[in-house]
Amino acid sequence: MRPLLVCLTLGVSLSLAASPSSAADLQAEGRLQLSQGDNAEASKKFAEAAKVNPFDPSALNNQAVAVAAQGDYEKALSLLERAVRLGPGRADIVANLQELRRWVGRNAPQIKVIDKSNPVMNVYPDGDIPPEPPPLWKK
Repeated sequence: MRPLLVCLTLGVSLSLAASPSSAADLQAEGRLQLSQGDNAEASKKFAEAAKVNPFDPSALNNQAVAVAAQGDYEKALSLLERAVRLGPGRADIVANLQELRRWVGRNAPQIKVIDKSNPVMNVYPDGDIPPEPPPLWKK
């Protein structure tokens, strides 16, 4: 049985990348692939969108949904944890992470679930979120 992730984020964050809407286009293509049941291709599209804008929690959330649908729950957990660190105020992503943690705890106990329910902000623990700029860059 596959976990039920509550939300596939339909909205896309503004892209910080130079290309005008390629991240949004990739997200749209990924959602289309996911709706057609092609989870592997959807995962690739969401991963590409995350490469265009690595600070977009929606792309990571959507990739986690596609990866979980393929049965790679450990990778899905990792993606959702990163998405929550990037967008801690996103209730839909937090709900997906909590649901996947519960499901893994019940159905896949061999996967180590680390509960990081209260992420520490403005740190650089895993190398995936850059630190705050040095004081001389702030205005």
